[in-house]
Amino acid sequence: MSVSKVGPYLHEIRLDLEGPRFTSFLSSWVYYDDNICFVVDPGPTSVIDSLKRTLDSLHINKNDLDYVLLSHIHMDHAGGVGKLIKSFPHAKVICHPRGVKHLINPEQLWKGSIKVLGDVAKSYGKIVPVPQDRFIDNEKFKDIPIKVIDTQGHAPHHQSYLFNQYLFVGEATGVTVPIPNNIYTRPATPPIFNYEISIASIQKLLKEDLVERLMCYAHFGLRENAEFLLNLAQDQINLWVQVVNDLLEMKDQPTFFDQVVSKLKSEDKHFATIDLLDDNMREKELYFVGNSIKGIIGYLQNKKEGN
Repeated sequence: MSVSKVGPYLHEIRLDLEGPRFTSFLSSWVYYDDNICFVVDPGPTSVIDSLKRTLDSLHINKNDLDYVLLSHIHMDHAGGVGKLIKSFPHAKVICHPRGVKHLINPEQLWKGSIKVLGDVAKSYGKIVPVPQDRFIDNEKFKDIPIKVIDTQGHAPHHQSYLFNQYLFVGEATGVTVPIPNNIYTRPATPPIFNYEISIASIQKLLKEDLVERLMCYAHFGLRENAEFLLNLAQDQINLWVQVVNDLLEMKDQPTFFDQVVSKLKSEDKHFATIDLLDDNMREKELYFVGNSIKGIIGYLQNKKEGN
C-alpha cells in the first residue's frame, strides 16, 4: 500500500492484495480540508486495517471522516465499507440507491461474488453489513457539496462524483494504468454489461463543465484533460464491441480470447500499450480483460436474442 498527495487536500491510496494478480489493485481517494473529509471507494474487507493505518498517518481521527462515497458495490470497491465505518462513528455512506439493500444485507452479494470470482472474492474477505442508519438520506444530498452523477453501465448501481476540480469516475470510463509518456486504458465491461447505458453515462459526464477537471480513476490514478479521456472511453467501448462482434462466431474455439486480444491490440493503440506494463500488472489486466470480453459477449448475445 502506498499513499501520494496528488492535489490540494487530495491523496491517492494505492491498495494492495497479496497474490500475483492483485498487487496495486485499487486507487482509494481521500479528501480532507477544514470543511469536509471523505473517502472514495475504501476497498474490500481484507485491506481495511491497512487503510485505517494510512488514514491515521494522515491525521484523520475517528470523528473527522464525514462521508464514504462508493462508486458501486462490487467487492473490490465497497466490500470493506461496513468494517471501515465501525472505526468512524459519524461517517455516512453514499451509494447508488440500488446498492443500499445489498450492503445492509450482503449475503446475496457475497454469494454472487463467489459464483463469479471464486477464490478472488475470498481474497477480498467477507462483506460486513452496513447498518441502514449509516446511509445518507437522498433528501439530504442538497446539503452536501458533492454532485452525484448516475453513471450506470459498468454496474446498475454505479455513480460518479464531482467535487471542486475532481471527477471521481469509478469504472464508468474504464481502467487506466499510468505509464511514462503514454496511455494504457481499456473498457471495464464485465457481466452484466449494457452498451447503451454505458455510452449514455459517458455522454452525461461529457455534459458537465469539464474545464480544468481532473479525472480520478478507481483503477488507477489521476489524469488531466477530462474531456479527451471521456471521449476516448466512449470510442474505445464502440471499438471493443465491434471487434468482439466481428469474432463472435468463433467464441467456442479455444483460441477465441487470444484472437480477440490480438485484434484489439492491432486496432486500439491505447490498449496495445498493455505490453509496456510490468509482468505483474499485465497478468492482472489480462485476467480482467477476459471479464470485459465476457460482458460484451453477453450483451451481444442478448441483443441477438431480442432481450
